[in-house]
Amino acid sequence: MQKPLLSVLAVVGEERSRSVPMLEALAKQTIAGQMEVILVDVAPERATDLAPPSSLEVKVLRHPGSWDWGGARAVSVRIARAPVVAFLEDHTIPEPGWAEEIVLEFERAGPGTTAVCYAFINGSPDTWFYRSVFMAEYGSLAHPLPEGKPPSATANNIAYRRDVLLRIGKRLDDLLELDFFCQQVIGPEFRAVSAPRAIIAHQTNTHLKDLLSGHFGYARLFANRRLRHESWGLPKRLAGALSVPLLVPALRLKRLFMSLRGRSLAGDALLGLPVILLLYLAGSLGEAVGLLSRREFSAKDVVWLELIAPRAAR
Repeated sequence: MQKPLLSVLAVVGEERSRSVPMLEALAKQTIAGQMEVILVDVAPERATDLAPPSSLEVKVLRHPGSWDWGGARAVSVRIARAPVVAFLEDHTIPEPGWAEEIVLEFERAGPGTTAVCYAFINGSPDTWFYRSVFMAEYGSLAHPLPEGKPPSATANNIAYRRDVLLRIGKRLDDLLELDFFCQQVIGPEFRAVSAPRAIIAHQTNTHLKDLLSGHFGYARLFANRRLRHESWGLPKRLAGALSVPLLVPALRLKRLFMSLRGRSLAGDALLGLPVILLLYLAGSLGEAVGLLSRREFSAKDVVWLELIAPRAAR
């Protein structure tokens, strides 16, 4: 059997209808016949079977009731057959040329490139609130995205050279929980480029309370895992917890507007400042709590937000 050019990897949960638009969009890809799709299904045993389009080559791995986000992503990497693995969340919808552009971007960028970042558009209703949330979460990588080095390397929705991930070994399960640490371990070899024409629509959470909880929980988990991976001492933890709420929202805002220079998106970011700052503040408070706490936090809250909490579709 001929190897596919691209392996598309996604974790799906009990909200069975959510992944349908993603799978239908994958079936419409210009290189659909040269792709494989691997779905890691963590829905409970009682969940109905997935029914992906028959035109797609799809492999479903059942891990009922698992909250191990990193492990689910890692197992899909290990069984993938393509040289490039492209992660998608189940609430994203790729445009028809997305897959082909990822493959082409890796070819154009050369063998030293380890990751390709997609360009994002708002997949939720075109309202002030959802535009504002989109700018807070994906503004730096929003379409139109300049070529070259991306303003940031995102988590969950990103493509890697598979061999680079496999070289990490057993730690991959742990590190793919949050892409930042995976990229950190790859180290100087990690080199990401933008794929401006690899466009996906991202659907955000419906309710503000879920968004605030999600930004708080994600940042708390990030800080907690940073303590594990980087072995911060108590003085550094205390200094970080005191400074994060004051500095991080301003720093993130500065990075967002710097990434938008020369693009047509700064107006949305300016208009969305109340929502953007609120989400950034929630994240900074979560990071401070994560740095101060001695307990090991579970990824369960973050996985719930990704796979179960309501999402607003356009």
